[in-house]
Amino acid sequence: MDKVLINEYSRRLKEIAKDLSFLGHPRYPLKALMDLFPQHKHFISTLEDVDVPFPVDVKLKRNRIDDFLRDLSYSDLPVMMKKIFTDRVMDYHLLISMMENFGNRIFYQSCTKLYGSSKKTQNEAFYYFLEKIPDFCVNDESLENLQGHSAMNYLKKKMAETFDPNDYEVKPSSSLLSDSSAGRKTLKLNTNKSYSTQLLDIFLVHEGWVHLGTSINGGAQPDHPWLSTWAPRTTYLQEGLAILTELVTKTMTKERWNKVVLRHIGTCMAENGSCITEIYSYFRHHHMEDLDALKVSLRIFRGVPLEGGMAFTKELLYLHGLAELLYHLHFFQIDLRTLWVGKVSFEEHAMLIQNWKVFDPRIKYFPEQLQSIEALKRLQALKELSFSLFKGGFL
Repeated sequence: MDKVLINEYSRRLKEIAKDLSFLGHPRYPLKALMDLFPQHKHFISTLEDVDVPFPVDVKLKRNRIDDFLRDLSYSDLPVMMKKIFTDRVMDYHLLISMMENFGNRIFYQSCTKLYGSSKKTQNEAFYYFLEKIPDFCVNDESLENLQGHSAMNYLKKKMAETFDPNDYEVKPSSSLLSDSSAGRKTLKLNTNKSYSTQLLDIFLVHEGWVHLGTSINGGAQPDHPWLSTWAPRTTYLQEGLAILTELVTKTMTKERWNKVVLRHIGTCMAENGSCITEIYSYFRHHHMEDLDALKVSLRIFRGVPLEGGMAFTKELLYLHGLAELLYHLHFFQIDLRTLWVGKVSFEEHAMLIQNWKVFDPRIKYFPEQLQSIEALKRLQALKELSFSLFKGGFL
């Protein structure tokens, strides 16, 4: 493969992707939210209103996409590399459409093209799969709660067991809807809350090992820097891998699993017509704390009307991704290490493992705890459960 060309198109792809992570900083109709949730006025006042524009030059982005596709079509890159680059840049094209149509049906339709819909998985096999997962969960028996710098220092120490401290940072988070998140080289934590050490371990595994780890590994690829660049199609595998890693390391608590399932059910309800107040009430009925219930409801209604019938379907990918990944691992008979190559979709990963010597990717970091006998046994049991239910594939 022409390394110079791959690097050049990877650079251009990264430039197009820049500033398109706007879904992490959504806008909402604040006046409507104030009327619906007066008890949460203080929190709602910290959100961005729908009238605040996203700082992206849409026309420039579209021109760069057109130029990219034109030049790519005439390039000497192999067909499989052209497909990878084309698929990714078309994801960005859909993201731009979502940005232009924030708050209406076109946003939702584009969202389902990127992330799918609950309407394809409302079946007995999938729900039976969800019912069996608590067998792999543990109780939260933490003896200590940490907050602020103590919590951050705990994560720093744990991260250093797997990663070189020079390759990452742990910082306070500015996110309003999640307690932890990961950037390209940063693990972020909301330092205003108190966390059990088991919950911090969940953040470590989910955001640190998986999301941050694959970003670092992708950035360390000398010949394929596109592996460090996020695209919506990589989210499906990424979120499935993060949930699976929690399960096989016995990090996933029963409380955590219940919240993941509730978020999934809430998204299904929104797609089927439930409004934001009904979903908020549903979460409260299932003992979710007031503010957490609002935050999860807001995640589900990112970019869509509050009246129901639509949802931000990325919230489905945690459980859809788990089921699909287990089937994927069983079908291709591969170990988890290859998934730490960078940010990849299922299709891209299949292409990589079938042409491993051609791509010659590097895996700088991999959590060795995933190679323990117990972790491998739990992984095998989960794969067998998935394959027994989804013999023809999950979707």
